[in-house]
Amino acid sequence: MSTQYDTIVAPYNEMRKLPGEICETYNMQEALAPHIQGAKVLDLACGSGHYSRLMISWGAAQVVGVDISSGMIFFMVEDCTIPTEFDGGPFDIVFGGWFLNYAPDAATLANLFRNISINLKDEGRFFGVTPYPTEDPRRHNETELKSKPLFWDQLWIEPIRDVADGVATRVTADIKPEKVQFDNYHLKRSIYEQAAKEGGMKCELEWKPILFPPEDSHLLERKANWEAEVEEFLETPHFSIIVVGKQ
Repeated sequence: MSTQYDTIVAPYNEMRKLPGEICETYNMQEALAPHIQGAKVLDLACGSGHYSRLMISWGAAQVVGVDISSGMIFFMVEDCTIPTEFDGGPFDIVFGGWFLNYAPDAATLANLFRNISINLKDEGRFFGVTPYPTEDPRRHNETELKSKPLFWDQLWIEPIRDVADGVATRVTADIKPEKVQFDNYHLKRSIYEQAAKEGGMKCELEWKPILFPPEDSHLLERKANWEAEVEEFLETPHFSIIVVGKQ
């Protein structure tokens, strides 16, 4: 797993204030709402603890966070790509906000799901933020770049090279105090679904539809000026929320 985040903690946290990130957080809260109350959660690739803190505020009883980057760490430093039974488990929920997209191929992705599976209770669920589900990741990224609302122009994702199971991408956030760039992967939808099963997740993987936050006055004011662009973006967003049960 990459440690490219060691030196960008402050600007990375600033990214969470961008419109696309606010939309992402809203959709994850909606997905977690029926399951988070009183839950014991493992947050893989937790970064500086953005979602860890939110899940506590949303009702989780306990959150254990793990990340390979010493600069981003919130709780403990571990390589999340290596299947490890973490202290405190098994967990009701394993969470991965932009975790699976660091797998460059199907074999690595299956290994990440294996790490998820061994830390879940039999009735537990995984919730993740991933790239949008498609069988043509390059085309989707190119389409999303064109359809992105103008007021979201501080964050963009570009395909940089093709790989066997999808495309390598570069994320750029033009924020203060400095521009942030980091690389990851957008693998095919079928690769995700196959890898989940190979990794021990027996339930069908669910891709949640992306909704616009209905009560965020900051975003609603902007949406009013770019209604068509927002609707087009919601059809081809840069992210998805996935949910899959262990058994």
